[in-house]
Amino acid sequence: MAISNLPYDDRAIVDALKTVPVQSETISKVSVNFLDNEISEQSTATVTATLSWVVSSAEALRILERAAPAPSESAPGLAAQG
Repeated sequence: MAISNLPYDDRAIVDALKTVPVQSETISKVSVNFLDNEISEQSTATVTATLSWVVSSAEALRILERAAPAPSESAPGLAAQG
């Protein structure tokens, strides 16, 4: 469980999920927030969603290992705890 407390690269995790066998996927809590009062090609909106994937635990561990920060990027002594 402690492995999930590291500051992983979120983009690397999501990108890796596109390349592994996924047992199931769910999308929930979608919201769209318009950042301007006008709607035009120049105005923007933020779309937020919760995405969940079910993968094998072995695959999840491989994804986390690839997305983990380099030992020099983590807290002092963290790599030595291994």
